[in-house]
Amino acid sequence: MKNIYVLTVFSLFLTGILSGIKAQYCISGCNSNAFVYSTDPNTLEYDNMISVFHSSMAKEKDGTFKIWGQGAGSDGVKAIYTPTVIAPNASVTTVNYNYTGSPLRVAAASVEASSQQFAILTTDGLYVWGTVNTLISNSITNNATFNKITVNGKSDGLPPGVNPTDVKMMFGAPLTLAIVTCTGEAWVLSGMGSKNGDGTVDNTANSGVWHRVKTADAGNPNLANVVAMRGSQYAMFALTSTGKLYTWGTNTYINNGAAAANRTYATEVTAPAGAVPKMIGMTQYKSTQAAIPTHSYYLLATDGKLYGMGNNTNKQLGDGTTTERTGWVQPQKVTNQNGQGTGVLENIAYISPNEHSTYSNTAAINVLTTNFKQWAWGNNSGNMLGGTNSGNYDPIYMPGQSTNANGLSVTDEVVAIETGGHTTVNVKKCSQFFGYVGHKTNGSMGDGSELGGNPNTYSYSTAILVVCGADAGPRIQNLNICQGTTANLNNAVQEANPSEVEWHATNDVNSPVIANVTSVGPGTYYGFFTVASGKCRIVGSVITVAYYDAAGAYANNCTCTKDGSSTTGGAPTKFGITTLNKLSRWPEGVPNGFIALESKDKGFVITRVANSGVITEPKKGMLIYDIADQCVKLYNGSFWRCLKKSCNDY
Repeated sequence: MKNIYVLTVFSLFLTGILSGIKAQYCISGCNSNAFVYSTDPNTLEYDNMISVFHSSMAKEKDGTFKIWGQGAGSDGVKAIYTPTVIAPNASVTTVNYNYTGSPLRVAAASVEASSQQFAILTTDGLYVWGTVNTLISNSITNNATFNKITVNGKSDGLPPGVNPTDVKMMFGAPLTLAIVTCTGEAWVLSGMGSKNGDGTVDNTANSGVWHRVKTADAGNPNLANVVAMRGSQYAMFALTSTGKLYTWGTNTYINNGAAAANRTYATEVTAPAGAVPKMIGMTQYKSTQAAIPTHSYYLLATDGKLYGMGNNTNKQLGDGTTTERTGWVQPQKVTNQNGQGTGVLENIAYISPNEHSTYSNTAAINVLTTNFKQWAWGNNSGNMLGGTNSGNYDPIYMPGQSTNANGLSVTDEVVAIETGGHTTVNVKKCSQFFGYVGHKTNGSMGDGSELGGNPNTYSYSTAILVVCGADAGPRIQNLNICQGTTANLNNAVQEANPSEVEWHATNDVNSPVIANVTSVGPGTYYGFFTVASGKCRIVGSVITVAYYDAAGAYANNCTCTKDGSSTTGGAPTKFGITTLNKLSRWPEGVPNGFIALESKDKGFVITRVANSGVITEPKKGMLIYDIADQCVKLYNGSFWRCLKKSCNDY
């Protein structure tokens, strides 16, 4: 059979294949590929909960962002004692987060114990508040009160050519704001650590502009296909969709057996033999005497094996030693706890190192296993791991257990975890409330109390929090539908046995069960385990059914296309290029075309360039293939854009 391509329908040809050339990694709304339920490395969500010293933020399932703890008020000073929606509220000035647009992502960082700075990205741009010179340089803003920032002269505060809805991940660490775009670009806004990633040095000018991360390869091409970027005060770590790992900054390791070294460009880190990366993370160790910290790296593989490398002073690698590791090692069950045996700790589903904060001796990590159990190791400063004493710990099984009925039991199932500077927050099945352990001060526990302390057992006397990706009842996911269609609620169930879930229109297990769940319209619905399942019916899980938004997701899921004309009576194509023997009436037999291309084993190749920046005089409508960004780009008269699948009416 002949393969014929007609240039009058060339745009349809492009939009049909380009998604295979350059994957789009963004998930709009609540991304439930998170926590213990996470699977796909390319879309895995790291930041539905964020904790820094004595403050936390969380994204709820309905897209609402909440904040509580020290310095969390919109004035950058006031403590917030219970989770509060980050939203405009002119009637209460200290919790008036006066932004415009719809919230998309949040980030935070803290330095030592008394400084926190926060950021929220909306469809209108980037806003920050809190202790200045903590998350971003004071060369950008010296205002602690909630305010919108401008960077690089761009009023939305984002890198050149990046719009708010282009942002896949926004990560915060001390004097570090990092962005990964939906198309795999990596950008850093950094104030220290020589971690700009493009070879530039630390100075006031460079701390006030975004830097596109480049690799240490010949010619220093842009780091491409990035799906996750994490880091610390002085170094960064990235994962690509091809499973490659990169690091840059001060005191970095690359699994080559050598001591830590400084790297100003992203340098490839060799993964353990046979490991397919799923998730990455970092933490840092800083002694009271050292001016610059050293780092620890974590790599979680898709087979549930976890690997650590780097500094190990706080036992943060979990291998039972305090020895620096210049190559990957695995955590060990050093002692037999609750019948868990000894040996390598595996079957890990999710990791949460202390990555947003810096403080002496707080290198630590919590992890969740595939059977919903929690382990923790490293330093227990402020009882942040739930250990009974301060100091460094080998892996602890279900730390912070309590005999209190409202505490954590070894039989509980933990579905979400976040490690902070002095705290840990978790979510367990069958509880509407989140759990808290560690230093309690200035509202950090979110229980409405000003009282302090250092609890070493988890308390769930906090506040109701419906964290995205952390269902405390049945595991269910939001549904989106196209205009004019209905949803089947059974498609929202992600439990192994969907028949164990029943649906209600209100968050009340005693309310009527929805009779017809196969054809429901937009709205909010609540899933509870059935009586027959024998599982917890105290807590249900909530979802929304909504129409795809008219912009991005709708275009990709409710696509309208028009087939090219096949009418033999149309105007004949006058010009053709073929690698086959010319047939009679070809290309004339192809109707309504300008140029016809024909081949069984040859492709159509457009101009390939190293990157779009090499074209000094682009023209509106120009097409190229950008080798660095691995996509076909169109110049729209102002910017180069990767062509994406879209829906139009012409």
